[in-house]
Amino acid sequence: MIEHPVPQSRRYKGGGKSTAVAGIAALLVLAAVFGAAVPTLGVLVPAAVIMAALGLWVMLDFRVGVGAAIVIMPLSALAFFPHEMLGIRGLNPLNLILFLTIVSYVVHAGLRRWRDPIAPMRLLAWYVLPIGIACVVGMSSVSLIPPRFEAERLIQFKDSFGYLRDMFIKPQFLVLLALLVALSVRHSKKPEKFLYLMLMSGWIFCALVGWRLLSSGMSLRQLASPLARDFLGSLGMHANEMSLLLNMLYALTLFSLRGAGDAQRRLLFVSSVVFAVCVLMTFSRGGFVGFILVNLIYFWKRISVKTVIIGVIVAGCIGPLVIEPILERALTGVGNGDRGAVTAGRLDGIWLPLLPYVLEEPVLPHGVRSILWSPPVRLNKMLPVAQTHSAWLGGLMDLGLVGFGFVLAFLLFVRREFLRLSREHASASLQGMFAGGAVMIPVWFIQGFTDDMFTPTFSQSYFWILLGILMGCGGVYRMKDRNRHREPAPWHDKPFDLRKDELST
Repeated sequence: MIEHPVPQSRRYKGGGKSTAVAGIAALLVLAAVFGAAVPTLGVLVPAAVIMAALGLWVMLDFRVGVGAAIVIMPLSALAFFPHEMLGIRGLNPLNLILFLTIVSYVVHAGLRRWRDPIAPMRLLAWYVLPIGIACVVGMSSVSLIPPRFEAERLIQFKDSFGYLRDMFIKPQFLVLLALLVALSVRHSKKPEKFLYLMLMSGWIFCALVGWRLLSSGMSLRQLASPLARDFLGSLGMHANEMSLLLNMLYALTLFSLRGAGDAQRRLLFVSSVVFAVCVLMTFSRGGFVGFILVNLIYFWKRISVKTVIIGVIVAGCIGPLVIEPILERALTGVGNGDRGAVTAGRLDGIWLPLLPYVLEEPVLPHGVRSILWSPPVRLNKMLPVAQTHSAWLGGLMDLGLVGFGFVLAFLLFVRREFLRLSREHASASLQGMFAGGAVMIPVWFIQGFTDDMFTPTFSQSYFWILLGILMGCGGVYRMKDRNRHREPAPWHDKPFDLRKDELST
């Protein structure tokens, strides 16, 4: 059994709950006091004060910043989330929290003389490097992108630097979050509590989707219609992206049930039902396939009489309400053999026109999002789209056979590590979480046939968060680096008490 790397005698002692409660109370008081300034000074002043208070809390404990980022990251792609502050592009709450978290960790690591493994070489060499090389290759082709993509706000860059920023730097913030989560797990007494933060963001996300659906006044049959495919897009994400995000969270929640206590199990069960309903309400056919895959793997791995009975009861309560519009959506175009309707125009309008371009040079990368300057797009021989609507075709075209092979090899290796720790980790709760993580990758692969990318996207947020927890528990690292995770990773009540640190070392 692999024990948690932090020995009981060296773990954070006391003050954790009281510090968290005091911090939350302080933020609520600030929100109430400075909320009075909104009618006269606008929302900027109280928001700035709350951010300042949160920033101070993050500087005292970098794990607070990691927790806030876990909640915010899956929501940051939505339309309501501020993507700039004070008119400065890129200055937003998420980026600010990530920056302060890094500064806080560096300060604490320097004062406490921590020697944490920062990043696994497999992550950098097998995943980040191929994507970085593809982005460098693509920088030389930015001038070939038709101007209509910028005019229609499908891209937000004009030059090579903007391309590198949007195609490489910004997506790697998800990788950065995974590394910060790993460090936070290493210095946490009970890393399984990170699950509550993911549940919180999931509930907020589902509440927004539910509000959008209820406020529309549309029937389920109308929502299932192909004409309503962009309906949820007003939230800032396409229905296919939402379904992948929620399916990953659903897998994590469902597989965490077995190792949970009674109270936690009730919360997880209710959450899994809510997430399942929300997946179905996206009416994404790829989402339906991913949802079915999660449930099939769960029943195959954890079949029992109790599981079957509960599954039948839940299906009996929900099924009659949604089965007709779901079947109507799932079978769109099948009855009359219309392959355009079945693939939503992807086959004839995107994939077949791009295939000769991909096969012309399949080994070397064309550049991330190379569809933007591909000949079929520039010559108007395909639909004017900014992505391939297939992670597999896009991965082969953008990264080349070699780079794409390394990326897939990394993801398959991560799945093996999820499975290993789902059996070997000492914590039953973490075993369940890692079992859910092992299901995320097949879901990603299946839904990737019709959407998403194999480079980091917000739809994969929960995968990257759970990958961080995996790395914090020693997974993904080489054996010699994995042993370093078993070394003491102390955290003390007083953040800057150097004398205690010196005594403890």
